[in-house]
Amino acid sequence: MLHTLLSNKVKEPKKRQVLEEEYDIQMSEKMEKEVSAMCNLSQGILEQGMEKQRIQDEKKTQRQNIKRMKKLLAAGIDKATIASVFDCFVAELEALSPKQTR
Repeated sequence: MLHTLLSNKVKEPKKRQVLEEEYDIQMSEKMEKEVSAMCNLSQGILEQGMEKQRIQDEKKTQRQNIKRMKKLLAAGIDKATIASVFDCFVAELEALSPKQTR
């Protein structure tokens, strides 16, 4: 029964129908509200998972870009060119540049 309620592949009207027909649960107004709440819960959990994955992907991309910028800086590519390609500020690249010792 929980599988039916928490499934994100089954629409709410079908969930109510399954609960009535397979589990003999009568759909009162109160029960319909509870089913709706459970449907919203599963959607919320799905959305949270997707948001968490999106953030992880952004962080991974950022780490990869920083690594690429450092390689380009080490190869002597002009900071203005790198900033243009990666759509960042030259000042941000300054923080990535190896420190010059005197």
